[in-house]
Amino acid sequence: MTSTVQPWGFSDTEKANKGILVDFQNSLFARANIKFNNQLEPYPRVIQDIEKGDADIAVMFVSPQAERIAHSLGFVLNERIVIVVKAGSKKYRSLDDFNGQNIGQVRGSKYGQAFDTHPGITRVALTDVEQGLKMLLAGRLDAMASTEHSLLFAMYSAGIDAAAVQLALPLFTARADLYVAHHALQAEWVKPLRQTLEAMRRDGSLTKALYQHKYWPYDSYCFSGGDCLSGHQVSGD
Repeated sequence: MTSTVQPWGFSDTEKANKGILVDFQNSLFARANIKFNNQLEPYPRVIQDIEKGDADIAVMFVSPQAERIAHSLGFVLNERIVIVVKAGSKKYRSLDDFNGQNIGQVRGSKYGQAFDTHPGITRVALTDVEQGLKMLLAGRLDAMASTEHSLLFAMYSAGIDAAAVQLALPLFTARADLYVAHHALQAEWVKPLRQTLEAMRRDGSLTKALYQHKYWPYDSYCFSGGDCLSGHQVSGD
């Protein structure tokens, strides 16, 4: 299963699966010589299907819930969760600096207890990141919270000038692992898949798949001030 969040997983106009995680998984399974069927679902459904036994494997953020329903086969990437504002805005040092402001977030997203429960900010649920960025630039939001990959992808795909959006505050860094459901842990394909993932980390192909991807020019598309993706090389366990 792959989460339907751009640019990780989505369907094109011909209903073909596209995205960074889709391509990573295609490369992983092809290199391990293992046949597989990839289905795209919203992230909560991915977790649900792993727990119910309707899916065998997925990339999920490391959390007590993920550890309860599945077993990690290894590190995939670290992803920063950040808040962005219009370029030229004041400096932000903590969430308290956003008191009285409206911050957009994709509906259903969780960005840590400090953000999710902060009493001084108003969290505005949105359909997608692109909608939030357009509202931000139009003055209908004060800020937008999301992952770096999703923000930069939305800026690039919507044709938003990179210099118009400023990285205001990193919230935290979330780690994502490749998880196998407990019911599938003894399957014969588990060991070669784990070994292949380790090999991709060692030879740099994992970094290339996640940070040098064809969906936008990673090395030149950044936030205002030259703030680019934090993970130009994968690091993990």
